[in-house]
Amino acid sequence: MTKNAELNAFIKSAEDLFDSKYILADVKIVALLKSIAVSDSMVAILKSCLKDFDYHSAKKKYLVESQFAGGGKGEFVPPSSSKEFIALVFSILVDIDAKNIVLGDFISKYFYAEGSCFNSYNQFKEEMLKPFCKFISVVMEGVIDGSLADPISAIEQEEKSLIEKEQCAKEELENQQNLNKKASKDSILKLKDILFNDKIKIKNSNLNEDLKEEFTLVIDMLANVISSQDKDAIVYAFTAYKFAVKSKKAFFIGRIKKVTKLLENILNGL
Repeated sequence: MTKNAELNAFIKSAEDLFDSKYILADVKIVALLKSIAVSDSMVAILKSCLKDFDYHSAKKKYLVESQFAGGGKGEFVPPSSSKEFIALVFSILVDIDAKNIVLGDFISKYFYAEGSCFNSYNQFKEEMLKPFCKFISVVMEGVIDGSLADPISAIEQEEKSLIEKEQCAKEELENQQNLNKKASKDSILKLKDILFNDKIKIKNSNLNEDLKEEFTLVIDMLANVISSQDKDAIVYAFTAYKFAVKSKKAFFIGRIKKVTKLLENILNGL
C-alpha cells in the first residue's frame, strides 16, 4: 500500500470514529489502531513520539483531578507538545483496546459533561481524538509531499508551525484590541462633544424647566458612564437616553444613529 493509500485509510477510519455513536466507539478505536499498524510511516511516527516517553508520568501530569467538578471527577490537560500529545493519546487508545482502560469509566471521569454520556463522548472526541488524528495526518502529509524528511523532523516542524500560528494569532488579537481601544477613546471624545451640544440645545430651547432638567439628567448620566468599564451601566444609560431622544424626534434629528455607532466603538474597546 502506498503512503497516500495508508493516509486515506487512516482518515477514513478517523472519520468513521468521529461519526460513530458511543456504543460503537470501542470497535471504531480498534479500526483506527489497525489503520496505523498497517502503515510503516505511521508506525515510524509513533515510534519517534514514544521514544523516551514516560506514559505513567504523563498520565499523572495530563489526567488530573478536576478543580471544579468534584466527586472524584478529573479533567484532561492537553500536552503543549504535539509529540507528547500523540504519544499519550496513542498509549491511552492502546490501553482501551487492551481493556486496561474501560472507555465508559474513562470518559465519565475525565470528560464529564453535566452527566450526559452523549456530551461526554463528544467532548472526548473534540479534545482528544480529533487533535490526535489531525497531528498524525499533518505529519503524514509532510512526509508524502517530501517537505519533511523524516517523522522526527516532521513533528518538530509541525510544532514550530503551530507555535508560529499561535503567535501570529496572538499578535493579530493584540493589534485588533489596540485598534478597538483607540477607536473607543476617539468615540468617547466625539460622543461627549455631541452630548455637550445636546445640553446647550436643551438649555436654549423653549421646553419647560422640568423637561429641561429631566433631559439634562439623562444626558449627564450617559456622559458620565461612557468613560467607565461598566458595560451594563453604559447600556442602561443609553437606553434612557434613547427613550428621551425618541420623545422629541424633531428636536434630536439623527442623534440615535450617530450615538449608537459611537457606543459600539466604545463597547468594543472595553
